Amino acid sequence: MNVIAFLAVVIVVIAIVLQVRKYSSVEFVAHARLLFRAWSVWLTGAGTLLGVYLASAPDAIISAWNMLPPDLKAMLPVNIAQYVSYFIVALGVIAQFIRQRSLADKKQQMDGQQ
Repeated sequence: MNVIAFLAVVIVVIAIVLQVRKYSSVEFVAHARLLFRAWSVWLTGAGTLLGVYLASAPDAIISAWNMLPPDLKAMLPVNIAQYVSYFIVALGVIAQFIRQRSLADKKQQMDGQQ
C-alpha cells in the first residue's frame, strides 16, 4: 500500500510542476525529453524505487534473507539490500558525470534548432 501512496505522491508532484510551468514563467530546459534516456535518471529512479520497496515491504526482505544459505548469511551484512539501494543511487550521481554520446549529439541538434 505504501508503494501506491508513493506513486500517487509522485504523480501529484508531476502534475503540480506541469501546472506551475503552464501558468508561470518557469521553463523546462530544451533537452528535458532527453533526460529520460540518461543513465543517471534511470539509476537514481531504480535506487529510489528499491529503497521505497524495502521500506514498505520489510517482510519480503526478511523472507528473502531467511532463504539464503547460512554460509552466505555469515558473509553479508543484515541490511545488504539497503546498501544496494544506496549504491544504485550513488551510481546515478556518478553517471551524471559520464558523457553519453548519443544524448549529447541530440542535445546539440536541439540547441542548434533554437
